[in-house]
Amino acid sequence: MMTSRWIALPLLLVATLPLRAAPAEDNNPMWASGYVWECRPTSKTICERENKCSTGQPEPGTFLLDYSHSRVVFAPDAVKIRRHYAQTVAGSPLQTEVKVELADNRTLWLTPVDASRVFSNIWAGALIEPKGGVVLSIISSILCIPAQE
Repeated sequence: MMTSRWIALPLLLVATLPLRAAPAEDNNPMWASGYVWECRPTSKTICERENKCSTGQPEPGTFLLDYSHSRVVFAPDAVKIRRHYAQTVAGSPLQTEVKVELADNRTLWLTPVDASRVFSNIWAGALIEPKGGVVLSIISSILCIPAQE
């Protein structure tokens, strides 16, 4: 009887030890190339009610995707990153996409530009802005590269 208590105690201690966190590189595949990315819009699609969508000129300039400070900087304003995660897509040659949800309900979808299953230093995707009223959404195609520090 006494022996079973002594066996249970070490098992209980092992079960309550904190689990080792995964290395930061495993959390977001973009981090292998840096925590700050410079992104520029390359096109813009504006969708209105009654299925009317049109293309427009992208906003000039760039914005920073700054993982190190959990924000995206659209000069002169910064928007907090609510959450971001990598999502595996079944059947995709790229294997992983990164989704970044912002505090103002905008969303960034990014994938590496090469299909070699080795993550590229260039990521492409879209910035999706849901709207209300006549304009329902604005989708900007974007291209991101690691920022030069």
